[in-house]
Amino acid sequence: MKLKTSAMLIAGALLGAATLPAQANNEAMLDLLKVLRDKGTISANDYDMLKNAAAADKEMAEAEKAEMKKEVEEATANMPEITTDGKLVVADKKGNWEFQPIGRVMWDALSVDNDGLYDGTGIGDNEGRGTELRRARLGFQGSIYDWSYKFEADFAGGDASIKDAYVGYGNNLSDNIKWGVKLGQSHIAFGYNTKASSKYMSFIDRPFYADSALSPARESGAVFQINDKDYRWLLATSFTSGAIDAGETDVDDADTWAIRGSFVPFMQDSKHLLQIGAGYLNRGNGDGTFRYRQRAVSHITSERPIDTSVAGYDGSTAFTADVLGIYGPFHALAEYVDYSAESNVNSDQDFTGYSVEAGYFLTGESYKWKKGYNSGVSPKSPWGAWQLVARFENIETEGVIGGSVQTEDEADKFTFGINYIPRKNLRLMLNYDKITDLTVNGVDTDAEPSALKFRAQAFW
Repeated sequence: MKLKTSAMLIAGALLGAATLPAQANNEAMLDLLKVLRDKGTISANDYDMLKNAAAADKEMAEAEKAEMKKEVEEATANMPEITTDGKLVVADKKGNWEFQPIGRVMWDALSVDNDGLYDGTGIGDNEGRGTELRRARLGFQGSIYDWSYKFEADFAGGDASIKDAYVGYGNNLSDNIKWGVKLGQSHIAFGYNTKASSKYMSFIDRPFYADSALSPARESGAVFQINDKDYRWLLATSFTSGAIDAGETDVDDADTWAIRGSFVPFMQDSKHLLQIGAGYLNRGNGDGTFRYRQRAVSHITSERPIDTSVAGYDGSTAFTADVLGIYGPFHALAEYVDYSAESNVNSDQDFTGYSVEAGYFLTGESYKWKKGYNSGVSPKSPWGAWQLVARFENIETEGVIGGSVQTEDEADKFTFGINYIPRKNLRLMLNYDKITDLTVNGVDTDAEPSALKFRAQAFW
């Protein structure tokens, strides 16, 4: 009878080992067998036989699992990896190539008060409320081994406007030094605020001088760069000839050579640093015309009270200098531009502009520095990040008035703002702009135009 009972227990244990998951069951079954052995229900030989059977089952299960894992790895070895941390990137597992769709949407709502600036001029005030799709961009970028590429167009105006369209190559000169070249349309090597991405700007609009005739943004040509691997120093130069329009540049577009360098004399980490930059630009006469004009406080206003041309334009030179300081949640940025336009019929005309800004994150984040410029901020909290910002800027132009070169247009403007970043790819911005001193066509005005501006933006 004892033999029959023992056989039944052995059969039951074996059946349990077969029906339950091997890894989960083995330890429990061994514990049970020990109890049965210690109570004399099964013999020591039966215990050893069952223990060996359980061990064999475990080894077989692990072997099958390893074989299955190997088959999955072999089947997916050539499949790309997809990451979705705020963006969609498809990349080769070995890092040989990657592809990323990119884009941004920026919608603005504004309320403008021109404060009688155009009274008695026959020009409408262009004030009141309005909305604008400021930017609506789509594109892609990626890399193939040491080569890179990028294409992005803006559709906010209804037609496609080419922004970036280039092929690049980059490599290491040494363990600490990198170099690269871009061929096509991209940012020229001049200025900080002009090149700083609109996705990460602290304000809705750039300063008066930025992204204008005084500090051009993107043109078609070649851009060369060499830098420290950590971007503690950077030197870039560009040779360009106008911006692409309708698929090509114009034969009369001016040739431009520019150079910009920056270095970081102090850097505790990326949240505590000081960067100094400077640039130089030399521009040909092109079609012999030059005109700088700028809106006062609102991008939806069609009139540009700051408007100066150069008769007999014969080329120009420009210099820019900038300083960026980051100390935890606080940052400060200052930039100065001096632009001199030559004339073959009058004296040279000078254009100067500068801006000073400061910002503070109430929630503890920091102005993000990346590769010598600004980048996206990731909120520390699921409730988002809050930032207060303020800026003062000035622009002054020279024109020929009464046969002599003298101050034609000048403006001082203050901007105060608050930024809310709920997620690193989303931003809500509120700005108040006010001009406190304005000279138009050499005449001081009492007008102090202002605007309240709101932006909702997303990018990827």
